[in-house]
Amino acid sequence: MSKKDGLSGKTGKEEMDVVVTVLEFKHHMKARGYAEATIKNYSENLDLFKLYLDEQNIPDLRKVNHRLILDYQEGVMNKPLAMESKANRIRPVKRLFEYLTESHKLLINPTEGIVETSRKNRKIGTVLTIDEMKKLLDQPNLSLRPHIRNRAIMEVMYSTGIRIKELVSLEVYHVDLKDQVLYIRKGKGGKQRVVPLGKGAVKYLKEYLEHIRPWWARKNPKERRLFLNHSGLPLNGDSVRAFLRLYRIAAGIKKTVSPHTLRRTCATHMLQQGADIRYIQKLLGHKYLSTTQTYTKVMPLDLKKTHNKTHPNTRDQGAGSRRQNED
Repeated sequence: MSKKDGLSGKTGKEEMDVVVTVLEFKHHMKARGYAEATIKNYSENLDLFKLYLDEQNIPDLRKVNHRLILDYQEGVMNKPLAMESKANRIRPVKRLFEYLTESHKLLINPTEGIVETSRKNRKIGTVLTIDEMKKLLDQPNLSLRPHIRNRAIMEVMYSTGIRIKELVSLEVYHVDLKDQVLYIRKGKGGKQRVVPLGKGAVKYLKEYLEHIRPWWARKNPKERRLFLNHSGLPLNGDSVRAFLRLYRIAAGIKKTVSPHTLRRTCATHMLQQGADIRYIQKLLGHKYLSTTQTYTKVMPLDLKKTHNKTHPNTRDQGAGSRRQNED
């Protein structure tokens, strides 16, 4: 046996088996608190990636290179699938290799620079204008207890960009009205974060906590969830979706309005006002900046205006242009 063959033999013993590694990755996701639906989706799409590797006669994940990933992506793109379905084929593969490099099982990530298919082409979901958002917030009848609670919920969602699952999981002690912050203890992927509350959110949360929640909590005094219904039971996401729909219709808004619409609207309005995208990333609890960057597609002209007003080089050139025109 030659020296080269000996090295090949050693490499073979250290193969990173696809099935074993994917199973480890699934355990990792479960430990990190990923939703069962997400784990199931990733598993199914990683199985498809494994079939592709089998066709290429590649049983070792260390032999996967950037060119192979590009070929796999091209194959996915050529399939008669919706753009989001194509993205779902690519995303788990990227996350798998990110996990392997972050855990130092691989030195080089072969998916580096690969764009999740739909990030470039998919349509951005509904975003309300500032005027539409004001109309929506004005719909609750503040002489009624449930409507005060609903106004508080909408203010919190618009102020913090909180996910609906995070919202309904909030408990009373997660609100700090003195420091005007909200502690999100049960974020996506088991992550926690602290987010600031706007003046509107503080105002209506205070009203709800002092005058509405105690009244309903008498029926269920041990319940710690922040938002309750009139029976003292925790409010669920379907109830929030239902009152948003009613308020949307009453406000004459033609767009679809969901809890995620308010999350997206929060991010978009802040970007339009010149907020740093990395701040938005932290506010929304996104692990990857690329996820947050999808919001920049919504109002590119507004972002360009902000850039023109705030970037020193752009501003100087603009001033020079104006002087030339005036001359």
